[in-house]
Amino acid sequence: MTRTRALLLGTSLFLGLSAFTANAGRILADLTGTWEVSVQTPDQAVTSTLAVTQKGDSISGTLSSEIGQANVKGLVKGDTVNFAFGLDMGGQAIEIAATALLSDKDNMSGSMDVSGMGNMPFSAKRVK
Repeated sequence: MTRTRALLLGTSLFLGLSAFTANAGRILADLTGTWEVSVQTPDQAVTSTLAVTQKGDSISGTLSSEIGQANVKGLVKGDTVNFAFGLDMGGQAIEIAATALLSDKDNMSGSMDVSGMGNMPFSAKRVK
C-alpha cells in the first residue's frame, strides 16, 4: 500500500469514527404530542399550539394560534426537526419554514424563516 493510500484510509477511518461518536449521544426523537410554541417576532412573543403525529421520520399536524390554523408537514432526523406551514395574513399568503434542535425529548428551539419577514427564533415545549 502506498503512503498516500494509507494516509487516505487512516483519515477516512478517523472521520468515520468521529461522526459515529458525535452521533452516539444524539436524541432519537418521537415528536408525537402537543407542543406549546413561542415565536419571538420583532414586536412581541406569539404563542401557539402545535399538535403533531409522527410516523417514521415524517411529522404532520396542526398549528393553532390567534392568527388561525395551519397544516404542518415535516421531517425528523435524529435530534433535528424541519417543518413548514402556510398562514393567511389578511389575504396575504405567508410561507414559514422552521428548523429546530431538540435539547431533550420535550424541548426544542430553533428558527422560523418567515417569507418576507426574515428569521425569528422560537422555542417549543411538549405539554402532552
